Amino acid sequence: MLKRIVLIRHGKSLYDEYVANDIERHLAARGYHDVEQTAAWLKNNSIFPDAMVTSPAIRAYSTCLIIANHFAFDLNNITIKGAIYEASDNALMYVINELPNEAQTIFLFGHNPSLTSIVGKLTTQELGHLPTSAIAVIDFENVTWNEIKLHSGRLTNSFCCHKSID
Repeated sequence: MLKRIVLIRHGKSLYDEYVANDIERHLAARGYHDVEQTAAWLKNNSIFPDAMVTSPAIRAYSTCLIIANHFAFDLNNITIKGAIYEASDNALMYVINELPNEAQTIFLFGHNPSLTSIVGKLTTQELGHLPTSAIAVIDFENVTWNEIKLHSGRLTNSFCCHKSID
């Protein structure tokens, strides 16, 4: 059975001198615009979520909410995982291995450098950089989420509204 993880980097955020903590940074106007394009691309490519998991950072959670609204996804079913914020590769692998097995396609909202790095760990394809609002779609054949290992996936698609993904 196919498992698909859609890694989505949060939209462009503000650098606000009034925000004391990085986790509290909000999306910039461009971030909102770009996330709308990202949601449209997902819909146009018939990539629909069974589950959504996000970092608790405001910019990631806001990105998740915008995309969830495009899919009429029940906001009460969004899972917030603190381990995604400032995650190491090992922490992200743990989050992935703990995903609900009944979900085939999961949207995971997070940050760099961990999202760029985990693409290279899950597949055999290294990305130079996953820009804001960008997507990496990784498919896994005949596994459950807890069976996913390094280099067991295949990068099947990617999208960025501003730059090419290396």
